[in-house]
Amino acid sequence: MPDDEILSQDEIDALLKGISGGEVETETAEAPSGVRPYDFTSQEKIVRGKMPSLDIINERLARSFRVSLASDIRKIVDVINVNVNITKFYDFLRSVPFPSSLNIIKLEPLRGFSLVVFDAPMIFTLIEFYFGGSGKGYYKPEGREFTPIEQRIIHKVVMMFLESMEEAWKPIFQIKPHFIRTEMNPQFVTIVTPVDVVIETEFTLEIETRECKIMVCIPYSSVEPIKEKLYSAFLADRDEMDMKWIGRLKAQIKNAPVQVEAILGKVTIDFKTLLDLKSGDIVTLQRRIDEEVDLLVEGVPKFKGKLGTFKGNYAIKIIKEA
Repeated sequence: MPDDEILSQDEIDALLKGISGGEVETETAEAPSGVRPYDFTSQEKIVRGKMPSLDIINERLARSFRVSLASDIRKIVDVINVNVNITKFYDFLRSVPFPSSLNIIKLEPLRGFSLVVFDAPMIFTLIEFYFGGSGKGYYKPEGREFTPIEQRIIHKVVMMFLESMEEAWKPIFQIKPHFIRTEMNPQFVTIVTPVDVVIETEFTLEIETRECKIMVCIPYSSVEPIKEKLYSAFLADRDEMDMKWIGRLKAQIKNAPVQVEAILGKVTIDFKTLLDLKSGDIVTLQRRIDEEVDLLVEGVPKFKGKLGTFKGNYAIKIIKEA
């Protein structure tokens, strides 16, 4: 700033005196009225806190995929859920290493599409292990696309990952993942607009001495209808405990003894006839011998059956439910 534009001490004192005396007008800040302007063209979303149920889902997913992949390649595998980020879609694409396998999936019945990303080190490491290699080979993935054989291996692992994802989501919300297609160029995976909010989940995959990366991108708009399930940790724990309790209850019920009786027939007689009954008398039932017999479980009609014999014993053959 030039020297001639700097206020002297006398000018500063005069300015302060004018403000305090009201001779110099100043702008007054208006008190907030509680109404704030909103830009409808903006896609900003306020995402509150963490999603405990989503963390549980990711832990289950990591555990399930680790078991499946380890049994398939016969190697020691460790899958670690690193973190979950709420970010913009263009920020997510900028974080995706190149080259990578970007797999577009659909999580029915959630709307929209999602992404499962495998980085190049993971793909080439798995290919080497699948074909009997030691995993210590050198590869240079830059500058070329994946070959048809590599694409088939990718598809195999993606389907394995989707099966683990379906199993991990089951206690919280039932989904059915569907594979759509695979891309290498991020420009062809515009599942949402660049400014839309997405949930980015990153996993670290360790195979022998190799460390690889898996990234899952789910648009926030897809899970917004079920966000209360994802924010509720109590719901996830309660569902898991309920399933264990139901299993124990079923096991106990199956061992409980029940009384089963077959009603061969009924007849109504007067009390005088009952007193006159003696050995050798015949009481005619109101049922023919070829008619179906009622089978009662704890006094409740449950089945219909036919009377007969089996291995020298009287028996009832169940025909249908009552």
